[in-house]
Amino acid sequence: TRTIDETNFDVAIIGGGITGICVAREAASRGLKTILFERDDFGSGTSSATTKYIHGGIRYLEQYDIAVVRESLRERRVLALGAPHLVQQTRFIMPAWRWSKPPTALIGAGVLLYDTLAFDRNLKAPDSLRIPHPRWLSRARLLAAVPWLDQTGLQGAFAYHDTLNIHPERLLLAYAKSAAGAGAVLMNHVRVDGFISTNSERMVIQGVEVTDLLSGESQRVLAKVVINAAGPWIDKVLGKLARGTGVGVDRSKGVHILTRPLGGPGRVTDAVFARAQSGRHVIVSPWMGKSFIGPTDTPIAGDESSVVVDPSDVEIILDTVNSTMRAEEKKLTAADVEMTTVGVRPLIRATHAKDSGSKDDGPDDTETYSASRAHELYHHVDHGVDNLWSIGGGKWTTGRATAEEMVDALLTNELKGAHSRFFDSRATAAAGTFAWAEDAEPFIVDAARSMKILGIPYDIGEHIARLYGTEWTRIANIVEQSPLSAARLVADCLDIEAQIIFAVADEGARTLSDIVDRRLVIGTLGPVSDDTLRRVAIIAGPLLGWDEAVIEDQVRHESNRRAVISMHWRTPVEG
Repeated sequence: TRTIDETNFDVAIIGGGITGICVAREAASRGLKTILFERDDFGSGTSSATTKYIHGGIRYLEQYDIAVVRESLRERRVLALGAPHLVQQTRFIMPAWRWSKPPTALIGAGVLLYDTLAFDRNLKAPDSLRIPHPRWLSRARLLAAVPWLDQTGLQGAFAYHDTLNIHPERLLLAYAKSAAGAGAVLMNHVRVDGFISTNSERMVIQGVEVTDLLSGESQRVLAKVVINAAGPWIDKVLGKLARGTGVGVDRSKGVHILTRPLGGPGRVTDAVFARAQSGRHVIVSPWMGKSFIGPTDTPIAGDESSVVVDPSDVEIILDTVNSTMRAEEKKLTAADVEMTTVGVRPLIRATHAKDSGSKDDGPDDTETYSASRAHELYHHVDHGVDNLWSIGGGKWTTGRATAEEMVDALLTNELKGAHSRFFDSRATAAAGTFAWAEDAEPFIVDAARSMKILGIPYDIGEHIARLYGTEWTRIANIVEQSPLSAARLVADCLDIEAQIIFAVADEGARTLSDIVDRRLVIGTLGPVSDDTLRRVAIIAGPLLGWDEAVIEDQVRHESNRRAVISMHWRTPVEG
Protein backbone atom coordinates (compact mmCIF):
# COMPACT_ATOMS: atom_id res chain seq x y z
CA THR A 1 0.00 0.00 0.00
CA ARG A 2 1.30 3.43 -0.95
CA THR A 3 -0.02 6.37 1.03
CA ILE A 4 0.93 10.01 0.75
CA ASP A 5 2.27 11.06 4.15
CA GLU A 6 2.15 14.76 3.37
CA THR A 7 -1.13 16.05 1.92
CA ASN A 8 -0.37 19.77 1.61
CA PHE A 9 1.71 20.89 -1.37
CA ASP A 10 2.62 24.02 -3.25
CA VAL A 11 2.21 22.34 -6.63
CA ALA A 12 0.24 19.29 -7.76
CA ILE A 13 0.91 18.06 -11.31
CA ILE A 14 -1.41 15.85 -13.34
CA GLY A 15 0.48 13.79 -15.93
CA GLY A 16 3.80 11.96 -15.85
CA GLY A 17 4.98 12.44 -19.41
CA ILE A 18 8.09 14.43 -20.24
CA THR A 19 6.36 17.79 -19.69
CA GLY A 20 4.92 16.89 -16.29
CA ILE A 21 8.16 15.29 -15.15
CA CYS A 22 10.17 18.35 -16.20
CA VAL A 23 7.74 20.64 -14.36
CA ALA A 24 8.15 18.47 -11.24
CA ARG A 25 11.93 18.66 -11.54
CA GLU A 26 11.90 22.43 -12.07
CA ALA A 27 9.44 23.14 -9.27
CA ALA A 28 11.02 20.86 -6.67
CA SER A 29 14.53 22.03 -7.53
CA ARG A 30 13.41 25.60 -6.90
CA GLY A 31 12.23 24.63 -3.44
CA LEU A 32 8.50 24.18 -4.05
CA LYS A 33 6.70 21.28 -2.36
CA THR A 34 5.68 19.25 -5.37
CA ILE A 35 3.62 16.14 -6.07
CA LEU A 36 2.90 14.48 -9.43
CA PHE A 37 0.22 11.94 -10.37
CA GLU A 38 0.37 9.64 -13.40
CA ARG A 39 -2.55 7.29 -14.03
CA ASP A 40 -0.38 4.71 -15.82
CA ASP A 41 3.42 4.73 -15.61
CA PHE A 42 5.89 7.56 -16.03
CA GLY A 43 6.39 8.10 -19.76
CA SER A 44 4.01 5.31 -20.73
CA GLY A 45 2.07 7.41 -23.25
CA THR A 46 3.24 9.76 -25.97
CA SER A 47 6.64 10.31 -24.33
CA SER A 48 7.76 6.72 -25.00
CA ALA A 49 6.37 6.62 -28.55
CA THR A 50 8.78 9.09 -30.12
CA THR A 51 11.05 8.88 -33.16
CA LYS A 52 13.87 8.64 -30.59
CA TYR A 53 15.49 11.97 -31.45
CA ILE A 54 16.28 15.13 -29.55
CA HIS A 55 16.07 17.38 -32.56
CA GLY A 56 15.42 20.87 -33.80
CA GLY A 57 12.69 19.76 -36.19
CA ILE A 58 14.10 20.75 -39.56
CA ARG A 59 10.80 19.98 -41.27
CA TYR A 60 9.06 22.68 -39.20
CA LEU A 61 10.89 25.17 -41.39
CA GLU A 62 8.44 24.18 -44.14
CA GLN A 63 5.72 25.76 -41.98
CA TYR A 64 7.99 28.76 -41.24
CA ASP A 65 7.85 27.81 -37.55
CA ILE A 66 11.26 29.33 -36.95
CA ALA A 67 10.63 30.10 -33.27
CA VAL A 68 9.93 26.42 -32.51
CA VAL A 69 13.01 25.32 -34.47
CA ARG A 70 15.24 27.80 -32.67
CA GLU A 71 13.91 26.81 -29.24
CA SER A 72 14.29 23.12 -30.11
CA LEU A 73 17.88 23.55 -31.28
CA ARG A 74 18.75 25.41 -28.08
CA GLU A 75 17.17 22.65 -26.00
CA ARG A 76 18.89 19.94 -28.05
CA ARG A 77 22.19 21.27 -26.77
CA VAL A 78 20.94 21.41 -23.16
CA LEU A 79 19.75 17.79 -23.22
CA ALA A 80 22.85 16.51 -25.02
CA LEU A 81 25.20 18.09 -22.47
CA GLY A 82 22.98 17.13 -19.54
CA ALA A 83 22.82 13.39 -20.28
CA PRO A 84 25.57 12.39 -22.75
CA HIS A 85 25.22 8.70 -21.86
CA LEU A 86 21.65 8.69 -23.20
CA VAL A 87 21.84 11.32 -25.96
CA GLN A 88 24.16 10.58 -28.89
CA GLN A 89 25.10 12.59 -31.95
CA THR A 90 23.77 11.05 -35.19
CA ARG A 91 24.19 12.02 -38.82
CA PHE A 92 20.99 12.63 -40.78
CA ILE A 93 20.96 12.17 -44.52
CA MET A 94 18.38 14.02 -46.61
CA PRO A 95 18.50 12.62 -50.18
CA ALA A 96 17.66 14.83 -53.13
CA TRP A 97 16.16 13.50 -56.36
CA ARG A 98 15.40 15.45 -59.55
CA TRP A 99 11.71 15.25 -58.63
CA SER A 100 12.20 16.31 -54.99
CA LYS A 101 9.66 18.68 -53.50
CA PRO A 102 10.82 21.04 -52.14
CA PRO A 103 13.46 21.15 -54.92
CA THR A 104 17.10 20.47 -54.10
CA ALA A 105 18.09 24.15 -53.93
CA LEU A 106 15.30 24.90 -51.46
CA ILE A 107 16.20 21.87 -49.34
CA GLY A 108 19.75 23.17 -49.25
CA ALA A 109 18.56 26.61 -48.16
CA GLY A 110 16.55 24.97 -45.37
CA VAL A 111 19.55 22.98 -44.16
CA LEU A 112 21.67 26.16 -44.19
CA LEU A 113 19.02 28.03 -42.19
CA TYR A 114 18.80 25.12 -39.76
CA ASP A 115 22.56 25.27 -39.26
CA THR A 116 22.43 29.05 -38.78
CA LEU A 117 19.70 28.74 -36.15
CA ALA A 118 21.95 26.29 -34.28
CA PHE A 119 24.67 28.92 -33.90
CA ASP A 120 25.27 28.03 -30.24
CA ARG A 121 25.19 24.25 -30.69
CA ASN A 122 28.77 23.74 -29.50
CA LEU A 123 28.77 26.20 -26.61
CA LYS A 124 30.66 24.52 -23.71
CA ALA A 125 30.71 21.20 -25.58
CA PRO A 126 33.94 19.16 -25.51
CA ASP A 127 35.60 18.43 -28.85
CA SER A 128 34.18 14.90 -28.99
CA LEU A 129 30.60 16.20 -28.68
CA ARG A 130 30.89 19.11 -31.12
CA ILE A 131 28.32 19.06 -33.92
CA PRO A 132 29.84 19.78 -37.36
CA HIS A 133 28.36 21.95 -40.10
CA PRO A 134 26.19 20.22 -42.72
CA ARG A 135 27.70 19.14 -46.00
CA TRP A 136 26.65 17.97 -49.45
CA LEU A 137 27.21 14.31 -50.28
CA SER A 138 27.81 13.40 -53.89
CA ARG A 139 25.70 10.65 -55.42
CA ALA A 140 28.58 8.18 -55.07
CA ARG A 141 29.24 9.06 -51.42
CA LEU A 142 25.54 8.87 -50.67
CA LEU A 143 25.14 5.40 -52.16
CA ALA A 144 28.23 4.21 -50.30
CA ALA A 145 26.54 5.27 -47.06
CA VAL A 146 22.98 4.24 -47.96
CA PRO A 147 23.08 1.56 -50.68
CA TRP A 148 19.35 0.78 -50.55
CA LEU A 149 18.23 4.13 -52.00
CA ASP A 150 16.50 4.39 -55.37
CA GLN A 151 19.15 5.63 -57.81
CA THR A 152 16.78 6.91 -60.48
CA GLY A 153 17.14 10.67 -60.62
CA LEU A 154 19.21 10.66 -57.43
CA GLN A 155 21.42 13.75 -57.22
CA GLY A 156 23.06 13.42 -53.83
CA ALA A 157 22.13 14.37 -50.29
CA PHE A 158 22.50 16.95 -47.58
CA ALA A 159 24.06 15.53 -44.43
CA TYR A 160 23.57 17.26 -41.10
CA HIS A 161 23.69 16.19 -37.46
CA ASP A 162 21.05 15.86 -34.76
CA THR A 163 21.01 13.81 -31.58
CA LEU A 164 19.59 10.37 -30.87
CA ASN A 165 17.45 9.90 -27.76
CA ILE A 166 18.71 6.34 -27.35
CA HIS A 167 16.13 5.20 -24.81
CA PRO A 168 13.47 7.89 -24.23
CA GLU A 169 12.03 5.86 -21.36
CA ARG A 170 15.34 5.88 -19.49
CA LEU A 171 16.02 9.59 -20.15
CA LEU A 172 12.57 10.51 -18.85
CA LEU A 173 13.23 8.34 -15.81
CA ALA A 174 16.52 10.17 -15.23
CA TYR A 175 14.59 13.45 -15.05
CA ALA A 176 12.02 11.81 -12.77
CA LYS A 177 14.85 10.77 -10.45
CA SER A 178 16.17 14.34 -10.56
CA ALA A 179 12.74 15.56 -9.46
CA ALA A 180 12.51 12.98 -6.68
CA GLY A 181 16.04 13.81 -5.57
CA ALA A 182 14.98 17.44 -5.20
CA GLY A 183 12.08 16.41 -2.98
CA ALA A 184 9.19 15.87 -5.40
CA VAL A 185 6.71 13.08 -4.65
CA LEU A 186 6.02 11.10 -7.84
CA MET A 187 3.08 8.69 -7.91
CA ASN A 188 2.45 6.34 -10.83
CA HIS A 189 -0.72 4.29 -11.32
CA VAL A 190 -2.71 6.97 -9.52
CA ARG A 191 -5.79 8.47 -11.17
CA VAL A 192 -7.00 12.00 -10.56
CA ASP A 193 -10.76 11.67 -10.04
CA GLY A 194 -11.62 15.32 -9.60
CA PHE A 195 -10.72 18.70 -8.21
CA ILE A 196 -11.19 19.93 -4.66
CA SER A 197 -12.69 23.39 -4.98
CA THR A 198 -15.08 25.96 -3.59
CA ASN A 199 -18.62 25.82 -4.91
CA SER A 200 -19.01 29.53 -5.49
CA GLU A 201 -19.54 31.09 -8.92
CA ARG A 202 -15.80 31.62 -9.11
CA MET A 203 -14.18 28.21 -8.71
CA VAL A 204 -11.10 28.19 -6.47
CA ILE A 205 -9.09 24.99 -6.90
CA GLN A 206 -7.67 23.73 -3.61
CA GLY A 207 -6.31 20.32 -4.62
CA VAL A 208 -7.26 17.00 -6.19
CA GLU A 209 -8.98 13.75 -5.27
CA VAL A 210 -6.98 10.70 -6.35
CA THR A 211 -7.25 6.92 -6.39
CA ASP A 212 -4.38 4.44 -6.34
CA LEU A 213 -5.36 2.08 -9.17
CA LEU A 214 -3.32 -0.80 -7.73
CA SER A 215 -4.66 -0.69 -4.17
CA GLY A 216 -8.01 0.98 -4.78
CA GLU A 217 -7.38 3.49 -1.98
CA SER A 218 -8.50 7.10 -2.44
CA GLN A 219 -7.07 10.29 -0.94
CA ARG A 220 -7.52 14.03 -0.99
CA VAL A 221 -4.39 16.06 -1.67
CA LEU A 222 -4.35 19.81 -1.13
CA ALA A 223 -2.21 22.13 -3.25
CA LYS A 224 -1.90 25.87 -3.73
CA VAL A 225 -1.88 25.40 -7.50
CA VAL A 226 -2.62 22.50 -9.85
CA ILE A 227 -0.85 21.99 -13.18
CA ASN A 228 -2.70 20.00 -15.84
CA ALA A 229 0.10 18.40 -17.89
CA ALA A 230 -1.90 15.51 -19.30
CA GLY A 231 -0.54 16.02 -22.81
CA PRO A 232 -3.10 15.15 -25.49
CA TRP A 233 -5.74 14.62 -22.82
CA ILE A 234 -5.66 17.99 -21.04
CA ASP A 235 -9.20 18.69 -22.22
CA LYS A 236 -10.41 15.43 -20.65
CA VAL A 237 -8.95 16.52 -17.32
CA LEU A 238 -10.60 19.92 -17.67
CA GLY A 239 -13.90 18.18 -18.35
CA LYS A 240 -14.00 17.32 -14.63
CA LEU A 241 -14.64 21.02 -13.99
CA ALA A 242 -18.01 20.84 -15.80
CA ARG A 243 -17.52 24.35 -17.19
CA GLY A 244 -15.96 25.92 -20.25
CA THR A 245 -12.25 26.67 -20.07
CA GLY A 246 -11.41 28.04 -23.51
CA VAL A 247 -9.03 25.16 -24.24
CA GLY A 248 -9.33 23.08 -27.38
CA VAL A 249 -6.99 20.24 -28.29
CA ASP A 250 -6.42 18.56 -31.62
CA ARG A 251 -4.84 15.13 -31.57
CA SER A 252 -2.87 13.22 -34.15
CA LYS A 253 -1.63 9.65 -34.15
CA GLY A 254 2.06 8.94 -34.69
CA VAL A 255 3.05 5.37 -35.53
CA HIS A 256 6.51 3.81 -35.88
CA ILE A 257 7.58 0.32 -36.86
CA LEU A 258 10.67 -1.73 -35.97
CA THR A 259 12.00 -3.93 -38.78
CA ARG A 260 15.03 -5.82 -40.01
CA PRO A 261 17.94 -3.44 -40.70
CA LEU A 262 17.67 -1.91 -44.16
CA GLY A 263 20.83 -2.53 -46.16
CA GLY A 264 21.80 -5.45 -43.90
CA PRO A 265 23.11 -5.75 -40.33
CA GLY A 266 25.46 -2.89 -39.41
CA ARG A 267 25.61 -1.63 -43.00
CA VAL A 268 23.89 1.75 -42.59
CA THR A 269 24.80 3.89 -39.59
CA ASP A 270 23.05 7.12 -40.60
CA ALA A 271 19.43 8.15 -40.18
CA VAL A 272 17.75 8.70 -43.54
CA PHE A 273 15.00 11.21 -44.23
CA ALA A 274 13.12 9.18 -46.86
CA ARG A 275 10.63 11.32 -48.79
CA ALA A 276 8.50 9.59 -51.43
CA GLN A 277 7.22 11.21 -54.63
CA SER A 278 3.78 11.20 -52.99
CA GLY A 279 5.12 13.80 -50.57
CA ARG A 280 4.97 11.46 -47.59
CA HIS A 281 8.14 10.98 -45.63
CA VAL A 282 9.52 8.82 -42.85
CA ILE A 283 12.79 8.71 -40.96
CA VAL A 284 14.65 5.41 -41.22
CA SER A 285 16.87 5.16 -38.14
CA PRO A 286 19.45 2.51 -37.30
CA TRP A 287 18.59 1.52 -33.73
CA MET A 288 19.73 -1.44 -31.63
CA GLY A 289 20.74 -3.38 -34.74
CA LYS A 290 17.41 -2.82 -36.48
CA SER A 291 15.60 -0.12 -38.46
CA PHE A 292 13.15 2.09 -36.59
CA ILE A 293 10.88 3.79 -39.13
CA GLY A 294 8.23 6.50 -38.89
CA PRO A 295 6.29 8.48 -37.94
CA THR A 296 2.86 8.76 -39.46
CA ASP A 297 0.76 11.83 -38.72
CA THR A 298 -2.95 11.04 -38.80
CA PRO A 299 -5.71 13.24 -37.32
CA ILE A 300 -7.73 11.56 -34.57
CA ALA A 301 -11.44 12.24 -34.79
CA GLY A 302 -13.76 12.93 -31.87
CA ASP A 303 -13.12 11.74 -28.35
CA GLU A 304 -11.29 8.57 -29.26
CA SER A 305 -9.09 7.68 -26.30
CA SER A 306 -8.13 4.10 -27.19
CA VAL A 307 -5.63 4.70 -29.97
CA VAL A 308 -4.11 1.65 -31.66
CA VAL A 309 -1.93 0.85 -34.65
CA ASP A 310 -4.04 -0.50 -37.48
CA PRO A 311 -2.96 -2.20 -40.74
CA SER A 312 -3.31 1.01 -42.74
CA ASP A 313 -0.78 2.76 -40.49
CA VAL A 314 1.79 0.04 -41.13
CA GLU A 315 0.95 0.01 -44.83
CA ILE A 316 1.55 3.77 -45.14
CA ILE A 317 5.03 3.46 -43.61
CA LEU A 318 5.95 0.41 -45.70
CA ASP A 319 4.72 1.99 -48.94
CA THR A 320 6.59 5.21 -48.22
CA VAL A 321 9.96 3.65 -47.45
CA ASN A 322 9.66 1.00 -50.19
CA SER A 323 9.07 3.70 -52.81
CA THR A 324 12.47 5.21 -51.97
CA MET A 325 14.34 1.90 -52.40
CA ARG A 326 16.27 0.75 -55.43
CA ALA A 327 14.62 -1.97 -57.50
CA GLU A 328 17.18 -4.60 -56.46
CA GLU A 329 16.50 -4.07 -52.77
CA LYS A 330 14.17 -6.52 -51.02
CA LYS A 331 11.06 -4.55 -50.12
CA LEU A 332 9.78 -4.47 -46.57
CA THR A 333 6.55 -6.33 -45.86
CA ALA A 334 4.36 -6.70 -42.81
CA ALA A 335 6.26 -9.91 -42.07
CA ASP A 336 9.39 -7.79 -41.47
CA VAL A 337 7.65 -5.70 -38.81
CA GLU A 338 8.74 -6.93 -35.39
CA MET A 339 6.79 -4.41 -33.36
CA THR A 340 5.02 -1.07 -33.55
CA THR A 341 4.66 1.97 -31.32
CA VAL A 342 1.85 4.52 -31.25
CA GLY A 343 1.61 7.88 -29.58
CA VAL A 344 -0.90 10.72 -29.56
CA ARG A 345 0.43 14.19 -30.27
CA PRO A 346 -1.13 17.13 -28.41
CA LEU A 347 -1.63 19.97 -30.89
CA ILE A 348 -2.78 23.46 -30.04
CA ARG A 349 -6.07 24.22 -31.76
CA ALA A 350 -5.86 27.34 -33.90
CA THR A 351 -9.08 28.74 -32.48
CA HIS A 352 -10.39 28.87 -28.92
CA ALA A 353 -13.96 29.00 -30.12
CA LYS A 354 -14.60 25.47 -28.91
CA ASP A 355 -13.96 24.66 -25.31
CA SER A 356 -13.46 21.46 -23.45
CA GLY A 357 -16.97 21.76 -22.09
CA SER A 358 -18.62 21.56 -25.50
CA LYS A 359 -19.78 18.43 -27.25
CA ASP A 360 -18.14 19.22 -30.59
CA ASP A 361 -14.66 18.90 -29.16
CA GLY A 362 -13.17 16.90 -32.03
CA PRO A 363 -10.39 18.30 -34.16
CA ASP A 364 -11.05 20.90 -36.80
CA ASP A 365 -10.84 19.80 -40.39
CA THR A 366 -7.15 20.68 -40.59
CA GLU A 367 -3.97 18.91 -41.59
CA THR A 368 -2.18 17.91 -38.39
CA TYR A 369 1.11 17.47 -40.24
CA SER A 370 1.38 21.24 -40.63
CA ALA A 371 0.12 22.05 -37.12
CA SER A 372 2.52 23.92 -34.87
CA ARG A 373 4.56 21.99 -32.29
CA ALA A 374 4.67 25.05 -30.06
CA HIS A 375 3.44 24.90 -26.49
CA GLU A 376 1.02 27.17 -24.70
CA LEU A 377 0.32 27.85 -21.03
CA TYR A 378 -3.36 28.29 -20.19
CA HIS A 379 -4.14 30.25 -17.04
CA HIS A 380 -7.76 29.43 -16.25
CA VAL A 381 -8.23 32.48 -14.06
CA ASP A 382 -9.63 34.15 -17.19
CA HIS A 383 -12.49 31.62 -17.21
CA GLY A 384 -13.45 31.87 -13.56
CA VAL A 385 -11.14 29.13 -12.26
CA ASP A 386 -8.37 30.08 -9.83
CA ASN A 387 -5.19 28.12 -9.03
CA LEU A 388 -5.29 25.99 -12.18
CA TRP A 389 -3.02 25.95 -15.24
CA SER A 390 -2.92 23.67 -18.28
CA ILE A 391 -0.01 23.07 -20.64
CA GLY A 392 -0.98 22.55 -24.27
CA GLY A 393 1.07 21.31 -27.20
CA GLY A 394 4.83 21.01 -26.98
CA LYS A 395 7.30 18.25 -27.78
CA TRP A 396 9.88 16.01 -26.07
CA THR A 397 12.83 18.22 -26.93
CA THR A 398 11.34 21.35 -25.39
CA GLY A 399 9.98 19.82 -22.17
CA ARG A 400 12.61 21.50 -20.00
CA ALA A 401 12.02 24.95 -21.48
CA THR A 402 8.25 24.56 -21.08
CA ALA A 403 8.74 23.60 -17.43
CA GLU A 404 11.00 26.58 -16.77
CA GLU A 405 8.41 28.93 -18.28
CA MET A 406 5.64 27.25 -16.26
CA VAL A 407 7.39 27.58 -12.91
CA ASP A 408 8.40 31.16 -13.69
CA ALA A 409 4.70 31.88 -14.23
CA LEU A 410 3.74 30.25 -10.92
CA LEU A 411 6.27 32.34 -9.02
CA THR A 412 4.82 35.55 -10.45
CA ASN A 413 1.19 34.52 -9.89
CA GLU A 414 -0.24 32.03 -7.36
CA LEU A 415 3.09 31.35 -5.67
CA LYS A 416 4.37 34.91 -5.68
CA GLY A 417 6.30 35.41 -2.46
CA ALA A 418 6.69 31.67 -1.85
CA HIS A 419 10.02 30.55 -0.46
CA SER A 420 12.09 29.37 -3.42
CA ARG A 421 15.72 28.93 -4.35
CA PHE A 422 17.84 29.40 -7.46
CA PHE A 423 18.09 26.51 -9.90
CA ASP A 424 19.40 26.59 -13.47
CA SER A 425 18.10 23.52 -15.29
CA ARG A 426 19.92 24.63 -18.44
CA ALA A 427 23.26 23.75 -16.87
CA THR A 428 22.29 20.91 -14.54
CA ALA A 429 22.83 17.27 -15.43
CA ALA A 430 20.07 14.67 -15.26
CA ALA A 431 20.28 12.12 -12.45
CA GLY A 432 22.86 9.45 -13.23
CA THR A 433 24.88 11.58 -15.65
CA PHE A 434 28.60 10.91 -15.34
CA ALA A 435 29.53 14.58 -15.81
CA TRP A 436 27.75 17.59 -17.30
CA ALA A 437 29.11 18.57 -20.73
CA GLU A 438 31.63 15.73 -20.82
CA ASP A 439 31.82 12.82 -23.22
CA ALA A 440 30.29 9.77 -21.54
CA GLU A 441 32.25 7.18 -23.53
CA PRO A 442 35.40 7.10 -21.32
CA PHE A 443 33.19 6.71 -18.24
CA ILE A 444 31.22 3.91 -19.91
CA VAL A 445 34.43 2.07 -20.82
CA ASP A 446 35.73 2.34 -17.24
CA ALA A 447 32.41 1.13 -15.85
CA ALA A 448 32.29 -1.84 -18.22
CA ARG A 449 35.83 -2.83 -17.24
CA SER A 450 34.93 -2.63 -13.55
CA MET A 451 31.84 -4.77 -14.07
CA LYS A 452 33.86 -7.34 -15.98
CA ILE A 453 35.85 -7.98 -12.79
CA LEU A 454 32.54 -9.06 -11.20
CA GLY A 455 31.94 -11.51 -14.02
CA ILE A 456 29.62 -9.29 -16.06
CA PRO A 457 30.59 -9.55 -19.75
CA TYR A 458 32.01 -6.35 -21.23
CA ASP A 459 29.16 -5.78 -23.71
CA ILE A 460 26.58 -6.13 -20.94
CA GLY A 461 28.61 -3.75 -18.77
CA GLU A 462 28.59 -1.16 -21.56
CA HIS A 463 24.84 -1.62 -21.94
CA ILE A 464 24.22 -1.11 -18.21
CA ALA A 465 26.51 1.93 -17.97
CA ARG A 466 24.75 3.57 -20.91
CA LEU A 467 21.30 2.92 -19.47
CA TYR A 468 21.99 3.81 -15.85
CA GLY A 469 24.96 6.18 -15.93
CA THR A 470 26.54 6.45 -12.49
CA GLU A 471 23.90 4.09 -11.10
CA TRP A 472 25.67 1.19 -12.81
CA THR A 473 27.24 0.66 -9.39
CA ARG A 474 23.79 -0.14 -7.97
CA ILE A 475 23.33 -2.90 -10.55
CA ALA A 476 26.87 -4.14 -9.88
CA ASN A 477 26.15 -4.30 -6.13
CA ILE A 478 23.11 -6.49 -6.78
CA VAL A 479 25.23 -8.83 -8.89
CA GLU A 480 27.96 -8.88 -6.25
CA GLN A 481 25.42 -9.95 -3.62
CA SER A 482 23.69 -12.41 -5.95
CA PRO A 483 25.97 -13.56 -8.80
CA LEU A 484 23.12 -15.46 -10.47
CA SER A 485 21.41 -12.12 -11.15
CA ALA A 486 24.03 -11.44 -13.84
CA ALA A 487 22.18 -13.90 -16.10
CA ARG A 488 20.75 -12.54 -19.34
CA LEU A 489 16.99 -12.62 -19.72
CA VAL A 490 17.18 -13.70 -23.37
CA ALA A 491 20.04 -14.40 -25.75
CA ASP A 492 19.44 -11.48 -28.13
CA CYS A 493 19.14 -8.74 -25.48
CA LEU A 494 21.75 -7.46 -23.03
CA ASP A 495 19.33 -6.97 -20.13
CA ILE A 496 20.10 -9.02 -17.00
CA GLU A 497 18.08 -10.16 -13.98
CA ALA A 498 19.65 -7.62 -11.61
CA GLN A 499 17.95 -4.83 -13.53
CA ILE A 500 14.54 -6.27 -12.59
CA ILE A 501 15.39 -6.08 -8.90
CA PHE A 502 16.59 -2.49 -9.27
CA ALA A 503 13.51 -1.52 -11.31
CA VAL A 504 11.16 -2.55 -8.51
CA ALA A 505 13.27 -1.64 -5.48
CA ASP A 506 14.57 1.73 -6.68
CA GLU A 507 12.74 2.87 -9.83
CA GLY A 508 9.05 2.71 -8.96
CA ALA A 509 8.11 -0.15 -11.31
CA ARG A 510 4.80 -1.68 -10.23
CA THR A 511 3.70 -3.84 -13.17
CA LEU A 512 5.32 -6.16 -15.70
CA SER A 513 4.87 -3.55 -18.40
CA ASP A 514 6.61 -0.94 -16.22
CA ILE A 515 9.59 -3.28 -15.97
CA VAL A 516 9.98 -4.72 -19.47
CA ASP A 517 8.88 -1.66 -21.46
CA ARG A 518 10.23 1.31 -19.50
CA ARG A 519 12.92 0.19 -17.03
CA LEU A 520 14.60 -2.47 -19.16
CA VAL A 521 15.15 -2.45 -22.92
CA ILE A 522 13.78 -5.88 -23.79
CA GLY A 523 10.19 -4.71 -24.29
CA THR A 524 11.23 -2.15 -26.90
CA LEU A 525 13.08 -4.64 -29.11
CA GLY A 526 10.19 -6.83 -30.22
CA PRO A 527 7.76 -9.44 -28.88
CA VAL A 528 8.35 -10.70 -25.33
CA SER A 529 7.55 -14.37 -24.79
CA ASP A 530 5.33 -15.65 -22.00
CA ASP A 531 8.33 -17.52 -20.60
CA THR A 532 10.27 -14.27 -20.35
CA LEU A 533 7.33 -12.45 -18.77
CA ARG A 534 7.03 -15.25 -16.23
CA ARG A 535 10.74 -15.09 -15.46
CA VAL A 536 10.48 -11.35 -14.86
CA ALA A 537 7.39 -11.84 -12.68
CA ILE A 538 9.04 -14.54 -10.56
CA ILE A 539 11.96 -12.20 -9.81
CA ALA A 540 9.82 -9.09 -9.27
CA GLY A 541 6.95 -10.83 -7.50
CA PRO A 542 8.43 -11.17 -4.00
CA LEU A 543 9.40 -7.48 -4.03
CA LEU A 544 5.86 -6.50 -5.04
CA GLY A 545 4.10 -8.85 -2.63
CA TRP A 546 2.85 -11.22 -5.33
CA ASP A 547 2.19 -14.87 -4.50
CA GLU A 548 2.23 -17.63 -7.15
CA ALA A 549 -1.39 -17.06 -8.12
CA VAL A 550 -0.86 -13.32 -8.56
CA ILE A 551 2.30 -13.94 -10.58
CA GLU A 552 0.39 -16.17 -13.02
CA ASP A 553 -2.44 -13.65 -13.20
CA GLN A 554 0.01 -10.82 -13.95
CA VAL A 555 1.72 -12.87 -16.67
CA ARG A 556 -1.62 -13.76 -18.24
CA HIS A 557 -2.81 -10.16 -18.16
CA GLU A 558 0.38 -8.77 -19.69
CA SER A 559 0.55 -11.50 -22.34
CA ASN A 560 -3.04 -10.79 -23.38
CA ARG A 561 -2.43 -7.04 -23.46
CA ARG A 562 0.53 -7.44 -25.78
CA ALA A 563 -1.35 -9.89 -28.00
CA VAL A 564 -4.24 -7.45 -28.43
CA ILE A 565 -1.85 -4.65 -29.43
CA SER A 566 -0.25 -6.88 -32.07
CA MET A 567 -3.60 -8.21 -33.27
CA HIS A 568 -4.86 -4.76 -34.29
CA TRP A 569 -2.18 -4.08 -36.87
CA ARG A 570 -1.73 -7.65 -38.05
CA THR A 571 -5.40 -7.95 -39.02
CA PRO A 572 -5.64 -7.77 -42.85
CA VAL A 573 -7.21 -4.66 -44.35
CA GLU A 574 -10.68 -5.44 -45.71
CA GLY A 575 -11.82 -4.39 -49.13
